[in-house]
Amino acid sequence: MAYTEHKVRTSDGEAELNAWYFPALKKTTQLVLIAHNGEGNMGDYLRRVDAFLAMGFNVVTFDYRGFGESSEFEIDNNMYIYPHFQDDVSSMIDYCRTQFTPSFELYGWGMGAGLSLGIGYTRPEIKSIIADTPFLSMEDLEERFSSWDEPMEVPFAGYDRRYEPLFAKDNAPMPDFKGVLLILGSSDLLFKEADLETLRSGYKKNTTCELFLVENPDRLDNFTAGKTEYTGQVAKFLNPRK
Repeated sequence: MAYTEHKVRTSDGEAELNAWYFPALKKTTQLVLIAHNGEGNMGDYLRRVDAFLAMGFNVVTFDYRGFGESSEFEIDNNMYIYPHFQDDVSSMIDYCRTQFTPSFELYGWGMGAGLSLGIGYTRPEIKSIIADTPFLSMEDLEERFSSWDEPMEVPFAGYDRRYEPLFAKDNAPMPDFKGVLLILGSSDLLFKEADLETLRSGYKKNTTCELFLVENPDRLDNFTAGKTEYTGQVAKFLNPRK
């Protein structure tokens, strides 16, 4: 897989993110920015990169501060997300706009899905968002984790409420925004279909929002559980005329 490495300074000036750019086999301006779920680093998810390349997209993937070869940042494995990652995603959107193309797609899963929805929906550069198992809000996460024997922790101080998906959806969509694809596994530990339906129904009427439920009884990663159907649904959403 051909790629180039890029170093991206965050807008808060506190970190430098490691990013990879993968060009599509055929020259195109179409691009997908990938935000992973915080398990491992971007090198663990090259099959997803390959799937988007096969769809004809250039791909940019990156590691948050504290992951891979991005700047050091103390990570507590019991903390679901850090407020700093909001700036990481925003900085990557800025970088892709200035270095590659003025508008593009945003894809994330888990923590990356919530960041993609919360931040991407407010940015004019983003044409559409694919969010696999997004969180809804910090308050909602805390309540869901509270029933676990060893509950995950979530931050409150420093996390901008405007960028929590449950509240970001209240904004009017950007003029060229095409829509949202929400993805959920059938046996997910945290969320049920009704939860994403609640999120889906809250979008403005002029925002297209589709829901794809992955049959996943073993609670595998949704992409792994049904790669063929998964990539087919994503490709159909991104290129509905094909």
